[in-house]
Amino acid sequence: MFDKNGDGRITKEELNDSLENLGIFMPDKDLIQMIHKMDANGDGCVDIHEFESLYSSIVEEKEEEQGKTLECCKEMIMQVDEDGDGRVNYKEFRQMMKTGGFSNRSSSSN
Repeated sequence: MFDKNGDGRITKEELNDSLENLGIFMPDKDLIQMIHKMDANGDGCVDIHEFESLYSSIVEEKEEEQGKTLECCKEMIMQVDEDGDGRVNYKEFRQMMKTGGFSNRSSSSN
Protein backbone atom coordinates (compact mmCIF):
# COMPACT_ATOMS: atom_id res chain seq x y z
CA MET A 1 0.00 0.00 0.00
CA PHE A 2 2.80 2.45 0.86
CA ASP A 3 5.44 1.30 -1.64
CA LYS A 4 3.69 2.45 -4.84
CA ASN A 5 6.38 1.36 -7.30
CA GLY A 6 7.19 -1.91 -5.50
CA ASP A 7 10.94 -1.29 -5.15
CA GLY A 8 10.98 -2.22 -1.44
CA ARG A 9 11.61 1.37 -0.36
CA ILE A 10 9.24 4.17 0.56
CA THR A 11 10.04 7.69 -0.63
CA LYS A 12 8.80 10.86 1.04
CA GLU A 13 6.11 11.21 -1.68
CA GLU A 14 4.92 7.62 -1.26
CA LEU A 15 4.81 8.07 2.52
CA ASN A 16 2.90 11.35 2.20
CA ASP A 17 0.29 9.87 -0.18
CA SER A 18 -0.26 6.82 1.99
CA LEU A 19 -0.55 8.77 5.23
CA GLU A 20 -3.08 11.11 3.59
CA ASN A 21 -5.11 8.04 2.57
CA LEU A 22 -5.18 7.10 6.27
CA GLY A 23 -6.35 10.61 7.17
CA ILE A 24 -2.98 11.73 8.52
CA PHE A 25 -1.76 15.02 7.02
CA MET A 26 1.81 16.12 7.74
CA PRO A 27 3.83 19.10 6.55
CA ASP A 28 6.87 18.28 4.39
CA LYS A 29 9.34 19.24 7.10
CA ASP A 30 7.71 16.74 9.50
CA LEU A 31 7.77 14.00 6.85
CA ILE A 32 11.45 14.65 6.15
CA GLN A 33 12.18 14.61 9.88
CA MET A 34 10.22 11.36 10.28
CA ILE A 35 12.05 9.68 7.39
CA HIS A 36 15.37 10.95 8.74
CA LYS A 37 14.58 9.41 12.15
CA MET A 38 13.59 6.04 10.67
CA ASP A 39 16.19 5.91 7.90
CA ALA A 40 18.77 3.74 9.65
CA ASN A 41 20.99 3.27 6.57
CA GLY A 42 20.84 6.94 5.51
CA ASP A 43 19.66 6.41 1.91
CA GLY A 44 16.84 8.98 2.16
CA CYS A 45 14.13 6.31 1.90
CA VAL A 46 12.45 4.04 4.40
CA ASP A 47 12.84 0.30 3.69
CA ILE A 48 10.41 -2.36 4.90
CA HIS A 49 12.19 -2.94 8.23
CA GLU A 50 12.54 0.75 8.96
CA PHE A 51 8.89 1.24 8.02
CA GLU A 52 7.58 -1.41 10.40
CA SER A 53 8.74 0.56 13.43
CA LEU A 54 7.44 3.82 11.93
CA TYR A 55 4.01 2.35 11.23
CA SER A 56 3.68 0.92 14.74
CA SER A 57 4.49 4.27 16.31
CA ILE A 58 1.90 6.08 14.12
CA VAL A 59 -0.84 3.54 14.83
CA GLU A 60 -0.16 3.62 18.58
CA GLU A 61 -0.29 7.43 18.58
CA LYS A 62 -3.57 7.50 16.62
CA GLU A 63 -5.16 4.89 18.93
CA GLU A 64 -4.06 6.91 21.95
CA GLU A 65 -5.72 10.05 20.49
CA GLN A 66 -8.96 8.15 19.81
CA GLY A 67 -8.87 6.83 23.37
CA LYS A 68 -8.55 10.39 24.70
CA THR A 69 -11.42 11.55 22.48
CA LEU A 70 -13.62 8.71 23.70
CA GLU A 71 -12.83 9.55 27.32
CA CYS A 72 -13.71 13.22 26.70
CA CYS A 73 -17.04 12.20 25.16
CA LYS A 74 -17.85 9.95 28.12
CA GLU A 75 -16.99 12.79 30.53
CA MET A 76 -19.22 15.24 28.66
CA ILE A 77 -22.13 12.81 28.66
CA MET A 78 -21.70 12.16 32.39
CA GLN A 79 -21.83 15.92 33.06
CA VAL A 80 -25.31 16.27 31.55
CA ASP A 81 -26.73 12.78 32.11
CA GLU A 82 -29.02 13.55 35.04
CA ASP A 83 -30.78 10.18 35.20
CA GLY A 84 -27.48 8.27 34.93
CA ASP A 85 -28.52 6.01 32.06
CA GLY A 86 -25.39 6.74 30.01
CA ARG A 87 -27.39 8.64 27.40
CA VAL A 88 -28.34 12.24 26.83
CA ASN A 89 -32.09 12.51 26.26
CA TYR A 90 -33.88 15.56 24.88
CA LYS A 91 -34.58 17.06 28.32
CA GLU A 92 -30.93 16.71 29.36
CA PHE A 93 -29.76 18.09 26.02
CA ARG A 94 -32.11 21.09 26.33
CA GLN A 95 -30.85 21.75 29.86
CA MET A 96 -27.26 21.53 28.65
CA MET A 97 -27.94 24.06 25.88
CA LYS A 98 -29.64 26.44 28.35
CA THR A 99 -26.68 26.32 30.72
CA GLY A 100 -24.17 26.93 27.93
CA GLY A 101 -22.78 23.52 27.07
CA PHE A 102 -20.77 20.86 28.79
CA SER A 103 -18.42 22.98 30.87
CA ASN A 104 -19.29 25.14 33.84
CA ARG A 105 -17.38 28.07 32.33
CA SER A 106 -19.34 30.82 30.62
CA SER A 107 -18.17 30.33 27.06
CA SER A 108 -19.90 33.02 25.01
CA SER A 109 -21.27 36.51 25.23
CA ASN A 110 -24.58 36.76 23.36
